[in-house]
Amino acid sequence: MKLEDLKTIAVIGPGDIGHGIAQLALMSGYRVNLCGRRQVSLDGGMDRIRKSLEKLTEKGKIQGTVLEAFHNGGMKATLSLEEAVKDAQLIIEAVPEDMEIKRPVLRQISDACSRDAVIATNTSSMSITTLAGNVAHPENMAGMHYFNPAVLMKLVEVIRGGKTSDETVRFICDYAKHAGKTVVLARKDTPGFIANRIVAPVVVYNGLCVDIDGFTPADIDLSMMKNGQKMGPMELADYTGIDVTSSCQEYYHTHLSPDYGPSETARKLMAKGCLGKKTGSGYYKWPEKGRPDIDPALYTGRYDPDIPNFIQANEACRLYEEGVCTLEECDTAIRLGYNMEGPIEYIQRFEPKEVTGALEYLSVRYHKEIFKPVETIRTGAYKRK
Repeated sequence: MKLEDLKTIAVIGPGDIGHGIAQLALMSGYRVNLCGRRQVSLDGGMDRIRKSLEKLTEKGKIQGTVLEAFHNGGMKATLSLEEAVKDAQLIIEAVPEDMEIKRPVLRQISDACSRDAVIATNTSSMSITTLAGNVAHPENMAGMHYFNPAVLMKLVEVIRGGKTSDETVRFICDYAKHAGKTVVLARKDTPGFIANRIVAPVVVYNGLCVDIDGFTPADIDLSMMKNGQKMGPMELADYTGIDVTSSCQEYYHTHLSPDYGPSETARKLMAKGCLGKKTGSGYYKWPEKGRPDIDPALYTGRYDPDIPNFIQANEACRLYEEGVCTLEECDTAIRLGYNMEGPIEYIQRFEPKEVTGALEYLSVRYHKEIFKPVETIRTGAYKRK
């Protein structure tokens, strides 16, 4: 399959991420079939797309022809998956992040689509190889991880499964670039892929800081925002959903290392139904609109913002050593996916001995293998001339 052969894209799942993926496909000049399981969710997805297109047109961000295409059949809504995929050259599955939901949907897609259709699964952490075991032609399937909101976020991770062909990887990369995205390629199928994998051990560290060291969420967030982040990691966990973040940590615990898993504080909050923004409270109390009020006077300086950057750089180097991606792609993924300075760029200002010593201390203090410095950190091979 080549990009010039692409005419119709099917998006399966009209939810928070799926409707944005469908909108982006329409804005990129393709016919789009949007499929939902329930009429109410399908109508909701179409309504969100319409409102977004109207706003973008009004602001002059897109040509009026895109909104015209939406109203004139350029995007079709259907409850029939078979109808959605039968004439599509690219099918993007964007149903909820649950293996037991994705598996039957992928089997249904495989049974109904053409032999040459390319199938992309939108997932933030799940094994592409395992998911591709549900389709007849796994060589035609790869991961395509959009960051939310899909229309605005510049990053797309493309993930090669164990049987994904070079042609499929090229095609999906070409489409993502045509849609205006910056692509980073995970050349091996590994939990969390690139951006989320780099951040994952920091989630463990922050949990330990709260559980063991008595840090408050404000201790962590105000230090990180003072260091240049626009949103601290604890507020981000609230914004994403403590249950969502914890589910990813459970997945890493099972498929990557026993060092992962939700913190005790996160478990207690979930037990009380305090999941963050969507429930009105989590690590913070959330207003109906806007962000929580984190008083700058609560800044203590107890939390060292260099440490999470050392941890991220260590995990980035681990991915590099495993042949998943380049160090440059690690920086790109964090910069565009999390709006933070790339970890390899960050540690250019530190000597290997300092980074190595800090990581060794963490691994001993918290009894966590994931904090141990990898060879690229120890030898200073991350240093740029």
